[in-house]
Amino acid sequence: METQGPSRRALFRGQLISKPIAVIGETCLAEAGIVCRSCGDVCPEIAIRFRPRIGLSPQAIVNAAACTGCGDCVGACPGDAITLGAAQSGAAS
Repeated sequence: METQGPSRRALFRGQLISKPIAVIGETCLAEAGIVCRSCGDVCPEIAIRFRPRIGLSPQAIVNAAACTGCGDCVGACPGDAITLGAAQSGAAS
């Protein structure tokens, strides 16, 4: 299931609980075993890090505290795996 940001109604009512952050989806090339660091390379806040995994390509992790929601990573992702959405309670920090 794809994570979505707040509804238009919530935005109009000023109910944006948290700032939007980058959310990396299942279509991330790293999850398919392809080494790709495009999102981390363009992130001006260095909010996207890559966790090494044994036998697999590094996993992209978003630091919710550092992410400003600028969206630079969204356009840079060749797999269209990144969206801007609400921070999740289990987001990496």
